[in-house]
Amino acid sequence: MTGDGVPSPTPTRRRLLAGVGTALAAATAGCGYVPGGGDLAWEESIRTGGLAFADERFHLPAGDRLVTVTNQSGRTYDFEDEVWREVSNAAVSVLTSEGTVEAVGETARQIAGAPAVADDAVFLPLEGARLTAIDLPDAGSVAGGSSADPVRWQVDIGSRLASESGGGEKSTDGRDETGPSLRAVRASDALAVAVGTRGIAAVDAETGDPRFAVPDLWAGADGAGGPGDAAQRVAVDAETAWAFAPGAASSAAVGTGPAIVGFDRRGDRRGERAVDAATEWLVALDGTAVAAAPGESLVGYDGGLDRRFALDVSAPERRPSGVVATEGRLYCARGRTLTAVDIAAGEIAFERSDLPSDHLAVDATGAYVAENSGGFNDPTRGRMVALGSGGSMRWEAPFPDEIEPRALFAIGGRLVAVERETAYAFRAAPGERWSPL
Repeated sequence: MTGDGVPSPTPTRRRLLAGVGTALAAATAGCGYVPGGGDLAWEESIRTGGLAFADERFHLPAGDRLVTVTNQSGRTYDFEDEVWREVSNAAVSVLTSEGTVEAVGETARQIAGAPAVADDAVFLPLEGARLTAIDLPDAGSVAGGSSADPVRWQVDIGSRLASESGGGEKSTDGRDETGPSLRAVRASDALAVAVGTRGIAAVDAETGDPRFAVPDLWAGADGAGGPGDAAQRVAVDAETAWAFAPGAASSAAVGTGPAIVGFDRRGDRRGERAVDAATEWLVALDGTAVAAAPGESLVGYDGGLDRRFALDVSAPERRPSGVVATEGRLYCARGRTLTAVDIAAGEIAFERSDLPSDHLAVDATGAYVAENSGGFNDPTRGRMVALGSGGSMRWEAPFPDEIEPRALFAIGGRLVAVERETAYAFRAAPGERWSPL
């Protein structure tokens, strides 16, 4: 398949080059050729949903898979009923590290904000303040296809966000328009936390049963002002939800200033800690909540919100996406500088400057940074750089001509660059391109 999802009678130039490269590698195997880091492994269209137009896409790495959630609208053809249908919904698909794509399922409505993925499910904040969990297929199911209903549960979360004592009843009609708008969702294997314009509401990640709600966490806020947008104010780690609250929502224990608050799955406050009013974002992993204001230090707190560390690092403006929970690593990119934080040790693992600054992806082996070509009258060529867990350069390679990725992800030993509706997978292991026999 080519990038437009329609069978083509001739291969694209890039696909032809990839095929020639594979054939050349096979032909020269006896000469000591070993595929190396940055070599193109495969190219695949990630488009699903028939003829409907893609309005917006979210990509979420999940172990050895890349989950794509696409808002789609327009007309598509139903081959089973042989009729044209109008659609306005969200489609979920999975891309494996081998280049296999499977359409997992579709929702009744479009998503209204950033989704989240946790282990074996993706959690979707839908229009009308509805929260839906969709089960992801395992590797075997992706390869062989699956006909099981992927919807794990659907919840009217609007009533929970509107009132702490209200609602929480499960529904499947998807038509309840009550309650404030839903901005995003944060999730772990235990909790899914809906982020609204004024507060949060948590449900059990497995069943969708209500756990707790704090609908007035940002009392009087519009969800977009103050310390930053609502999605950046919330983090979830195991059975704890962390949130940044302005002074109006803080308890007497910390006065009227802004604070970080930790809630257990029952909604009881695990702790509360006064923080700088300029704090913009929260990240949580391995029992530690990390908070920062743009350009200021990174501060880490334990489960009781006692300070664990304060690192002299220029924090990025946005919530970092480079989180490797299994390795206890947090990667922060600011301009051409990349900082790796060892959460368990509470120290900087490494910091490097003069790196590509457009894209960041991480996995258990380290980090990958990349930049696109310079464009008109700029000779800069797009490139990708792989760094080990200690900061050493593992390999560096240029992007093939004409590839201008919009996002970068590390899944299952592959570095996947997404350009519109096509994914290009490069080998992540360093290797050596030529070696003597």
